[in-house]
Amino acid sequence: KNFLIRNKIPLPVNEARCLFGIADETGTLKPGECFIQYRSLENSSTSEKYIVPTGTVLVTKNPCLHPGDIRKIKVVYVPKLQSCIRDGIVFSTNGHRPSFNEMAGADLDGDQ
Repeated sequence: KNFLIRNKIPLPVNEARCLFGIADETGTLKPGECFIQYRSLENSSTSEKYIVPTGTVLVTKNPCLHPGDIRKIKVVYVPKLQSCIRDGIVFSTNGHRPSFNEMAGADLDGDQ
């Protein structure tokens, strides 16, 4: 928190989500990409409306102990992943080192 205050990084908390991460076993996502799908916060326990954002997001794992554990990742829409995951983030497994592993060596064994 002090790091964010010192560096004046505006984070829209109302748009933040805590999601489970999984690896893209289809190999569809390119390095530095992810797919996200989450339930709308409006009546989230009964809502069937899911949001699939695109653009750029900041991602980290819990706990985030070092500023270098925060990653800026491109979010893309992949139709075939939409039916496979709810309330989660799918990370690319392509490239020299997957994005999820760059965050404090995360291995997706229940990381949020």
